[in-house]
Amino acid sequence: MASYLRSTIPEFLNLSESEVLAKLTLGYAHAGFSQMQTDLPLTWWDDLTSLRVALTHLQLTRPESTRWQILLEFSVPRKERRLDVVLLTGAEIILLECKRGPATADAIRQVEEYALLLHYFHQPSQNTQIYPIVISADPATKTHLPSRQRELTLPTLPSFWIAPTTISSWVGLPTILGAIPEELSDEPDGIAWDNGAYYPTPTIIEAALALRTGLTIREIAHSEAAEHQIEDVTNEIRKIVDNAKSDNQHVICFLTGVPGSGKTLVGLSLAHLSESRTDSIHFMSGNGPLVSVMQELFRRQAMQDHVPAADAAIHARTLIENVHVFAKTYTDEDTDRPPANHVIIFDEAQRAWNRAQNMAKFRRNYSEPEMLLKIMERHQDWAVVIALVGGGQEINNGEAGLEEWGTALQASTCKWQIYASPEVIDGGASTAGHKLFASPDAVRTLHHRDTLHLRTSNRSLRADNLAKWVNHLIAGESRQAAALRITDRFPIFLTRSLDTLRAKLKRESLGDTRFGLVGSSGGARLRAEGLEPSSDFHGAYPWHHWYLSPREDLRSSYACEVFATEFEIQGLELDWIGLCWGGDFIWSASGWIARDIRYLKQTKWGMVRKTEKQGYRQNAYRVLLTRARQGMVIFVPKGDAEDPTRAPGDLDATAGYLLACGVTLLNN
Repeated sequence: MASYLRSTIPEFLNLSESEVLAKLTLGYAHAGFSQMQTDLPLTWWDDLTSLRVALTHLQLTRPESTRWQILLEFSVPRKERRLDVVLLTGAEIILLECKRGPATADAIRQVEEYALLLHYFHQPSQNTQIYPIVISADPATKTHLPSRQRELTLPTLPSFWIAPTTISSWVGLPTILGAIPEELSDEPDGIAWDNGAYYPTPTIIEAALALRTGLTIREIAHSEAAEHQIEDVTNEIRKIVDNAKSDNQHVICFLTGVPGSGKTLVGLSLAHLSESRTDSIHFMSGNGPLVSVMQELFRRQAMQDHVPAADAAIHARTLIENVHVFAKTYTDEDTDRPPANHVIIFDEAQRAWNRAQNMAKFRRNYSEPEMLLKIMERHQDWAVVIALVGGGQEINNGEAGLEEWGTALQASTCKWQIYASPEVIDGGASTAGHKLFASPDAVRTLHHRDTLHLRTSNRSLRADNLAKWVNHLIAGESRQAAALRITDRFPIFLTRSLDTLRAKLKRESLGDTRFGLVGSSGGARLRAEGLEPSSDFHGAYPWHHWYLSPREDLRSSYACEVFATEFEIQGLELDWIGLCWGGDFIWSASGWIARDIRYLKQTKWGMVRKTEKQGYRQNAYRVLLTRARQGMVIFVPKGDAEDPTRAPGDLDATAGYLLACGVTLLNN
């Protein structure tokens, strides 16, 4: 069982403190701990004495509590965290986090985080009211009833199922427990709850840390929707790599997936596999902010393991590298030598630069796909390129798309064996209709692999259809979007007030929930709302602090003062996002209009007429709309009738369209 002790309350009270302590000590040993912290038995003893007194009083005031189940030291699977006390009433779950000192803000966040983990990932806890309580042994502690009220109208919200956290002393606990609303329920099943299925869906940052500590893809990638997809595709690619080595072949493997399906997680997992240490797999990305955040994450982790700061920074750069640094090394410096790695992973491969962009940036008269293939062809025996491809993710000038890879492969004198998902070959939704080859049947070295496509988004918890909903929204198909009823399981709100957006994000930020603002790089008039859109400002901002630093750090996303654009958020995510809608993409009677700000005699919006650039703008909002894990609040400004760049009619029409797609209006 997951807990050290499980029983009914009367059974628990019939045990002596010594018997309970013995069971806890035995459970601690069975959990794999060879040595016990010196003060742990004393802490248990003090808490047990107080808990027994409180539960004895409770039985006198609430007789039905005699059928309640109690669990001590319940382990949250694969999170290395334990709940001090769980009480199961049959209709409610009560969590007690016991502290010897005062009830701090950290203690409140801790018990709220436990409640969130149970709500989202522990099957028996879903759709059950959870009451978190922090118990302080400090005799001066007074019962504190929280000011935050539960939103009774929207059961998709965690705050509907998780009550505001209560602070109490041991003396006040019976009163608190007695005041929890009484609901008709069946007899609580402590065994089923204790052994219930647990399906964590980690953020990319959590997953990267888990991989660094030695956990496997199987141990970290479970979710209620994806089942074994991620593990299966990882094993398939590993097999392709092994065959390339044994058969002395040059192989390129294209992996596709809907946004948030785990493509980057697969790549990081392959790079960290213990089997890959002999022929190390190098993970690269052209996404500068993603590389920066991950390198800082690995650097901090290494320093926690007492690695010197300079060595930690070097170590972090070996785990993930900017593809442009790799290209510079092997085109401008080592022009003939093969790279150290036989296998490279290229994240967001569809964003590789075409010939014109590579020429403009670095005076290289070839595309990035052509360049990377030529570098890997320097290996005379074998080499593998693993290309991770996202659909509708091209967001900048010169991003070549799949076709450029096909052109480079057909022009190569090397006989590349090509493994690809049906989406890459036929042009599916996950590639936004793009295909590797115009005539795939003519390519004899092309191998179809159904496994190389991840069909289910794991980013947005309980919202497998979010990517499909966003595609309908971007395509102007409001009826189809509304028909998906996305908000039945995933909350999406709309407000016309930035202050309301910020307040809502803070209200939903239980535990360690990370939230922040995002917006389009083209949203130039967000400056009128106090949000800086300048690319110079965004280019210099310390995004690793925005993603990794705690609430107390004003550079973090929690401050809701700086918004991340599609360039800074692509490949990453937040639990809750506040999407600030810019005037660069507005709804009209004829559909979506993409616009750029024009600084002429009078500043005004001008229509984006090039189809390619219209696609970039659509994709920018596609990226922004698929970054949230728990929920999203969309802010559409009200505008200003005296400012033609903030015309209220344009913004009202956009807000109306979003509501027609099924978004919930948030009362200001």
